[in-house]
Amino acid sequence: QSIIKRASLHNLTRGAPRLRGIIMIEIKNFGPDLLYGSDTLMLGGSERKTASFRRTIEMWPDAYPDTALVVFDYSGKLYESCAANAVLADLSSENSVMPDIIEPFVTSERFGATSAGVARVIRHSVYEEIRSRDANDKFFDDLGKLSTERMFTYMLETEKNVLKNMAAARTDEGGALLSTIASHNLWPIFCRQHQYIETLMTKTIGGETDALPVKYRLLEMEAAHGALTREFALSKYIMERELRFQKRGDREELVPFADLLLTNGDNTNTQRCIKMQADANTSNFRALMETVTENTALFAALPAFKLGDYINAPAGRVLFVCSSGNAAADRGFAPMLTAALGAAAQNAGRGAAVLIPELDRWGMLNFLDKFRQSWEELSFVFGYDNFSRLSLESRCEESQLIETLYSASAQRMWHAAEEERLTRAFDSYVSAADVIYRPEDLNDEIRAIERDGSISYVSFAEGPLRTLRSRAKLRRSRKSSPLWITQGAEHFEKLTLESLLEEGETL
Repeated sequence: QSIIKRASLHNLTRGAPRLRGIIMIEIKNFGPDLLYGSDTLMLGGSERKTASFRRTIEMWPDAYPDTALVVFDYSGKLYESCAANAVLADLSSENSVMPDIIEPFVTSERFGATSAGVARVIRHSVYEEIRSRDANDKFFDDLGKLSTERMFTYMLETEKNVLKNMAAARTDEGGALLSTIASHNLWPIFCRQHQYIETLMTKTIGGETDALPVKYRLLEMEAAHGALTREFALSKYIMERELRFQKRGDREELVPFADLLLTNGDNTNTQRCIKMQADANTSNFRALMETVTENTALFAALPAFKLGDYINAPAGRVLFVCSSGNAAADRGFAPMLTAALGAAAQNAGRGAAVLIPELDRWGMLNFLDKFRQSWEELSFVFGYDNFSRLSLESRCEESQLIETLYSASAQRMWHAAEEERLTRAFDSYVSAADVIYRPEDLNDEIRAIERDGSISYVSFAEGPLRTLRSRAKLRRSRKSSPLWITQGAEHFEKLTLESLLEEGETL
């Protein structure tokens, strides 16, 4: 519904000389329909942007109850002020859920047929691209991507073995693997494989050729019809795909990582540089995996949250993703969760909206454009909190950063602002023909929406920020003890049949 408002010198323009007198303009009422399905960049004052995000969240469940809305709310204030039914995922609160960010990939008909296919998508979602300065940079970056994909492939193969062992142990289900996947959170299981594979990578670079069982031991294990340990399951995968014929000894040998990290002991610098490049470009994701693994017992009580079920039936619930308190883990969690949402939406053939008020807090700038291209079912509404922090992350000049933000959006919503960089951008991108209010003329009620250089105006009266709910932080019970070895000992995960079958022989 549109309304006609009188825009006067006194109530809106704050004395802009070109608007003297009374004029008539059409100003629409603000609503989520303005943002639905359209990638939108929010520009201007932080308080005004926050109010626009808050109003969108308030109105979304009634307007689009069947379309999932996900909000990356770093401080948690939007979550605490939300009156609608909300789901919290922050890995630091008692009422948080633990999203299964692996299942949407492995159940995808598009790329879920093989571990290598899933690994490629995950790597694409978490590997932080660098701007190669020369051919040497590109060489190590490309090999870093390959070794990262191989690491994820091995983690998925060993996780698959864990799930098969668990399914075999569930006699009530007849060993059904799909029911095991549906009833377990695959994400923590995936994380637990990392340390095992990381050790294998280190040993491979060190030239330790006995890191994996030899072929005859694997064949003996299969002949015994026993449950494969994690080590033997990985050896079987490598034997099927990455055998190398050894002239010395005249036998076939298992070669991990397809020779990427293998060394003969005389030249290890190249392999180490490949590993260092892979580590550097996945540092945030590694921090996330370590956080999940180190706090297994603490997170055990958090209910699993299946993204596919949520996308199919959001029922007006808003999913809030708040900071876990670990900045690196947050920056690893945000892109991975977003990609998993995209995969879940693609699997379901449904759309979902993602709101990111503080792009710079989540490290999402360098992922946003690729996600827009990869996951067409997702639409993004995004802004930033600190332009300098965003500029450092992008590693580009200020003018180029504005252009990057513009290119990542189909439309822009302008809020009251007097920043010189924003007024210059407004002059560059907005046609002067239909401009009534510039950013410095807007107030706490009026917003300007620009698309393809054309501009229109919307309004709503901002209400006070109210705290309606709070986050109860997870706390470890702390017992006074002078011995570091005893601290947190009671939180270690108890051994189960599944964990014993998973661990197998240690490297």
